[in-house]
Amino acid sequence: MTRDIDNRRGRRAAAASVSPNSAAPPEAAGAAPPRLPLVATAAGVATAVFVLYMASLAPGLTWAHDGADGGELLAAAMTNGVPHPPGYPLYILLLRGWLGALQWVSPASDLAWRGNLLSALAAAVAVALTVATIPAVLPVTSRRLLWAAMGGLALGLSPLLWSQAIITEVYALHMLFVALLGWATLIGARRALWWLAVPVALGVAHHLTLLLLLPATLYYVWRDGVWGDGKNTRRATAAILWMGLGMAVGALIYLRIPLAARQIPPINWGYADSWEGFWWLVSGAAYRANLFATPPSSILQQLGAMGVTLVRQLTPVGLIVAIIGLAAWDQQQPRLRNFALLWITPISIYAIGYYTRDSYIYLLPVTWMLTLWLAAGLAQVEAWLQPRGGRRVAPAVAALCVAGLAAATVFNWPSVALRNDHAATDFVRAAATVLEPDSIVISRSDAETFGLWYGTWADGTLEQAAPNLLPVNDALYQFVWYKRLQNDLNPDVAGVGESIDALIAGNAGQRPIYFAEELPIVPAVMLEETPPLWRYLPGD
Repeated sequence: MTRDIDNRRGRRAAAASVSPNSAAPPEAAGAAPPRLPLVATAAGVATAVFVLYMASLAPGLTWAHDGADGGELLAAAMTNGVPHPPGYPLYILLLRGWLGALQWVSPASDLAWRGNLLSALAAAVAVALTVATIPAVLPVTSRRLLWAAMGGLALGLSPLLWSQAIITEVYALHMLFVALLGWATLIGARRALWWLAVPVALGVAHHLTLLLLLPATLYYVWRDGVWGDGKNTRRATAAILWMGLGMAVGALIYLRIPLAARQIPPINWGYADSWEGFWWLVSGAAYRANLFATPPSSILQQLGAMGVTLVRQLTPVGLIVAIIGLAAWDQQQPRLRNFALLWITPISIYAIGYYTRDSYIYLLPVTWMLTLWLAAGLAQVEAWLQPRGGRRVAPAVAALCVAGLAAATVFNWPSVALRNDHAATDFVRAAATVLEPDSIVISRSDAETFGLWYGTWADGTLEQAAPNLLPVNDALYQFVWYKRLQNDLNPDVAGVGESIDALIAGNAGQRPIYFAEELPIVPAVMLEETPPLWRYLPGD
């Protein structure tokens, strides 16, 4: 009788251990869920955030969200040129093809809107990849797809990714490659080692900060349960070789830069037809002074600003849940914990030490990791509440999560959405009503400079209104390559290859000269305001 009672107790315990609502032991985390439900969940979440991006997309050229580079990138794509360091060869190739394809599909659409749409699509795909990745880091329960969906929504609705998904900039595509690297590390390598080469190649050819994430990938490949006990050094070494191959392929894509530079396009940073110019460009020599240039007195302020940025991505409550997820990894899956810390530490140090106004954007990979922690935290909260609430716990937690995300979206909409943003477009159109044929227009700041480049060499608004327009940037005259470029592009313009002073002196009274902003190189009394520009009035 006693033996029968013990047997029945054993069967009940075994049944409880495999209940679909109970968390599996840590070592079981990572087993793949059924493919069709996973794909459907990822596609559904990506579609939802894409609809939000389309509703808030900038209707044309924009300067918002530190996105003044959009005008330059679009002009570089349209002229097959080379944008600012490090030249973004893969992005320009993709953007150039994308703009051409949409010109064929929708010829009446705004050029800058097409570039904005590419960012929205890239961000949505990044969200889909994230949803597909999250189940690999959660305990095996029937709720994994639910928490994966919540993590994907949190990423897609985070103000940082959202802001970059609705403008023409390089960071939405960068986030796509970050998500692809995370997927390849945690899932793809289990299927085929060559998957590790794909995001490395794409990332290296696009944004070099992806290299800061590779130590985490290397650690996970060498130590993680991709091969169980982490002792299979042969396969781990093979994975590293695949990553090295990816870096080599990505480096080869930079050959586009000297090939394009030799055609002398008007957007041609570094004039990289020589090794000297090429290295100046790809090494970011122009921005090197900003690297780890944060003054000691400003480090705490920078840390505080970065902390506020991260809190804003998930809200304080969401960040607490994410920390719970990290704590669960610390107790149950220390390899994932180490992977996560190696992922966020180098890029965080870079973002804090890179002393520019927009360095906060480099926290995108940190945001990606936070959403994985958030999903793990939600799973942990469910496990804590499960004994009391039963099957009602997961729907209730998910409903609270959705309500919080919806409230945060409504709160962030006024500061993020750009559907009514026309400042940059209005500047270009207003300039077109002022400029005359053969005008020289001088600018210094990024917003006005790249807006003029866009109107001249991208959508043609300024070139049509003022044929033979010559836009030049005062600040770039400090570089020998820029003087050489201007001289090769405009050999008949006096002083164009020397300096701004020589350009003004050689053309005053011969060609109309305008300034996009008041600059100290010219006395204010010699400038006549003709909004949005200032016309130069040469003295007698």
